Amino acid sequence: MNATQTEWLVLGVLDALISLTIIGTVFLASKHLLFGLYVPEADRGSAEVRRIRGRHVGAMVVLWILGLAAGVAIGLWSGGEEGGSPEAAFGTALIVQIGGLIPIWRSGRVQALRLKQARNWSAEKPSKVVIDLLFRQRQRLVGNGWFLIHVAIVIVCVISAILHWDVIPDPVPTHFGITGEADEYSPKGFGAVFMLNIVQLVLIVVFLLVNMSIRQARQQLDPAKPEASREKQLRFRKANSVFIYALSLFVVVMLGLGQSVTLYGWPTGHFSPAILGLPALLILAVFGFVWYVARQGLDDVGSSPHVQEDEAWRGGFFYYNKADPALMVEKRYGVGWTINFAHPLGVLIFVAMLLVPIAIVVLAAVFS
Repeated sequence: MNATQTEWLVLGVLDALISLTIIGTVFLASKHLLFGLYVPEADRGSAEVRRIRGRHVGAMVVLWILGLAAGVAIGLWSGGEEGGSPEAAFGTALIVQIGGLIPIWRSGRVQALRLKQARNWSAEKPSKVVIDLLFRQRQRLVGNGWFLIHVAIVIVCVISAILHWDVIPDPVPTHFGITGEADEYSPKGFGAVFMLNIVQLVLIVVFLLVNMSIRQARQQLDPAKPEASREKQLRFRKANSVFIYALSLFVVVMLGLGQSVTLYGWPTGHFSPAILGLPALLILAVFGFVWYVARQGLDDVGSSPHVQEDEAWRGGFFYYNKADPALMVEKRYGVGWTINFAHPLGVLIFVAMLLVPIAIVVLAAVFS
């Protein structure tokens, strides 16, 4: 298999995994949600709800096939006689597939809104609120001290680069193509050598803050079954914390491996499958975790009245509720927590999250 054929295969697999994750997000969504709208327990298994959900999941599958076909056509046409352009095919497929999700989602949401009006759906507000004063002490999360392992990995990477400074090539390869061959270089200097270590440190801080937010997120206990809901929520938070920690450790190690390949001239042919498989592995890990949470019945822990109210969810995804003092609430889709944009700190945190990747790009440009 030549380099071009390898690119076609890898990008095709990545496109399939991305599409599978997007479709699975809807298919594996909690049964109490239908296109961002709360469904009362009595209607969750109704034929109308199943028909709306199934019809639009089917539309997503058709969209993925059409996007793939369009991508292959554009890729072959733009590549001439050199085996086509896999990058053009991949970009075209994603544009068609992701762009087509907007009208599909809007169509499903319109039908769900009509059903809501016909059935007079409303949030099931309990008559009382139950709070466990020892809830935070009961949480069995990964301790923040365990992130010192990440820091130790970064320190080892930095010390290794300093000790081997003389054997580091000049210029330093800073970008590798899909086949594993270097295609961009930068002069040997602080930025080129230690940029990945800076990225490691930034990501460690981000993952640490995410783990801390899990501990600080408010409890949501079911007044009818407080003990059962408490145990389910404790399991849900532990699963999130363990997954975040494992993911962060994997990313930090892979960045260290990437730095070693770049600086010490390790043969890229042996590492290209791992480098190419990293995005696919991350996508599979997220999808697998969402599947595990749904399989264990841990995806419906967000049962508070505030989270159930459709009016507080803009478009079904963004939470904006001035009456809710909480900064973080459970997501309606996906796994974990999201920001209350009506909270004074909500917008600031959101802006800070957007600035992280921008800061990494700016640092890379400055130090290179």
